[in-house]
Amino acid sequence: MAGSFDIFRKYQRQGLAALAILAMVAFFVLPPFLQMGQSSAVGDPVVVSWQGGRMRQSELQYAVSMRGAVNRFLMLAQSVAFNRQPSDSGVFPEDERSVVRMELLASEAAANGVVISDEAVNDFIDRYTARRVRPAQLAEIIDRLKPMGLTEQGLFETLRSGLAAQTMLTMLESGLDGDPPGWRWDSFRRLEQSATVEVVPLPVADFAADVPTPGAAVLQKFFETHKETLPDESSPESGFKEPHRVKFEYLVAKLEAFEAEAAKGVTDEQVAAYYEKNKTTQFRKRPEENKDAAIEPATPETKAEEKPGATKPDDKQPVEAKPASEAAPPAPPAVPPQGRVRGSATVTPVAFRRRSADESPKPDAESKSEGEKKPEDGKEPAGEKKPDADKKTDADVQPAVDLEPLEKVRDEIRRTLARQAADDRLDAVFAAVSRDVDRYATDLALWRARGKANGAPEPSPPDIDVIAKKQGLEASRSGLVTAVEAARSGPIGTSGEMIVDPTSRFGVRRQRWLDTMFGPGAAVLRPSTSRDAEGNRYISWATEDQPEYVPSFEQAREKVERRWREVEARGRARARAEELAKQASAGQKPLAEVAKAAGLEAHAVGPFTWLTQGTAPFGAAPRLSTPEGIDKPGEEFMRAVFALEPGETAAPFNEPRTICYAVRLTSFEPALETLRERFVAGRKDQRRLAMVGRQQMSSAFGEWFEAFEKRQGIEWRREPR
Repeated sequence: MAGSFDIFRKYQRQGLAALAILAMVAFFVLPPFLQMGQSSAVGDPVVVSWQGGRMRQSELQYAVSMRGAVNRFLMLAQSVAFNRQPSDSGVFPEDERSVVRMELLASEAAANGVVISDEAVNDFIDRYTARRVRPAQLAEIIDRLKPMGLTEQGLFETLRSGLAAQTMLTMLESGLDGDPPGWRWDSFRRLEQSATVEVVPLPVADFAADVPTPGAAVLQKFFETHKETLPDESSPESGFKEPHRVKFEYLVAKLEAFEAEAAKGVTDEQVAAYYEKNKTTQFRKRPEENKDAAIEPATPETKAEEKPGATKPDDKQPVEAKPASEAAPPAPPAVPPQGRVRGSATVTPVAFRRRSADESPKPDAESKSEGEKKPEDGKEPAGEKKPDADKKTDADVQPAVDLEPLEKVRDEIRRTLARQAADDRLDAVFAAVSRDVDRYATDLALWRARGKANGAPEPSPPDIDVIAKKQGLEASRSGLVTAVEAARSGPIGTSGEMIVDPTSRFGVRRQRWLDTMFGPGAAVLRPSTSRDAEGNRYISWATEDQPEYVPSFEQAREKVERRWREVEARGRARARAEELAKQASAGQKPLAEVAKAAGLEAHAVGPFTWLTQGTAPFGAAPRLSTPEGIDKPGEEFMRAVFALEPGETAAPFNEPRTICYAVRLTSFEPALETLRERFVAGRKDQRRLAMVGRQQMSSAFGEWFEAFEKRQGIEWRREPR
């Protein structure tokens, strides 16, 4: 019987031929197909992953663009509903990190049985537009946004995901509704109890010189870790990215000097004319100053003469409803009514629902009532007569107006006229300066485009020193400064100007000078005007704009080494502060005595509270106190101080961890027993405490969200955009 080897020998030639063909296929045909699959993965890499999910670059880009399109859809729908310009604020955030968070929250909502139906999506759109936009109009808006990739299906799916995420957030927040009594008591202590302490400041920079010089590899690694971070003087984190800087020039007109000069030209005739023109609107006596008019009590005869049907002061009048065109748009619902449906189902988006006849949008102008309709053919209604033209009606009898005499308001009018004249003069001066700067900007652009290559001389900028001397102004220039440095450069840093803004509540808003100079849309050689708190006027323009950038390691090496030494020196500063604190505590000595023996200086700080309302309006959240003598105190400093008993010590850092303080608590005011009595007495009105409680609740929610993301195992393969 022939074996298997005999069979192989018999068909050896045919087998080798087949093997050669397979080898050729593997060598020439398979690689292109394999490369196609690899190139697809390389061209569309995974950007972010989590437990049970991931998103590639194309998927993330689509999700971000779809949220932008949906936001635009909602803006346009609301503008149609309320007949106004579309707003600039969307409902859903459009950055990549927020998009991923929304997807995770929507998945969490689905796992908890939350289903957002098409009816819920339609209901949300109805609420957002106050049911004033027809389905056909919504479809037209989708057609307009098709270039952005918006489809009806994409709209419904994005809204479904967003509403599910909002529903999940609302469910979580409702679980934290209200703040526990312990938080209220803690909030009361932070607002009402004051501490007085002794402190010895120990700057970290004083210990940095003793830190050994690190190797280049250590510095390079430190630089790479923090090179994309902007420096923040209030943060303990390092940052080597160079911030946005601007160089600017400005002219300032001192209000007092210009008003004094203008007042010399104001005549008595101008004052009298202004008084006559505006006396009934600006110079009426206040009611409390009108002492000559006696108020007579009402007599029975007077009451008898009252007309029947006259409205009495205490009669309740129906409140007139505003027309729908003036009504504010409703806020989007946090939880759609149909949002909490148990179970799970795959829902296919449907078209916008059609309303019945009784649900159709109402017109802005309501039809007039029967009593308001005009009679036909111009005939007067029966029983009504026109008033006699020769007889004066009550409306023709003007009440006497008690005015301030001219002599009493003469100086006020003179100041008003002087201010107007000064403003008129400065308007003309600033307009001329603006034209000079604009002309220079045009000449400079033409020179850079053509003249520079042809050897033409560079145009000269306006000489602000000459302008200032001629017009009675003050001139100033800056170097390349950040926005923070510019804000501290003088009154111009806090100045601003009122500008027209149709989107604001009153049609105007205050534009900060810093936003004009450093904000989006800022440009070089674009003049802008502003005023400070004292009324002084400025005209300014940027002469150089340096965007933020990441320097090379060689460029930043000196700064990197200095910062590395400071970070390493923090441990030395804390050790020294703890040593001083321990000596004061062990010997029951004042910290000043211990500091003096060590060649240092201590000083008293306080009394100060942990939190303060300051000058913020009622209802604003309290903020951390800034006691004089403590540089940028943070939560660590306050927590350490208010955890002490009188005589005890601690060694906390300030917020940016640039100074470590040896601290000894001197006293608390009031005592704890007195504080408890006040807390119990004021339990009926704890609105201030509620603000702090909400802050703590928000902090707790933020911690939960961080834990949620950590539990999901989110991993970004690159920085989210």
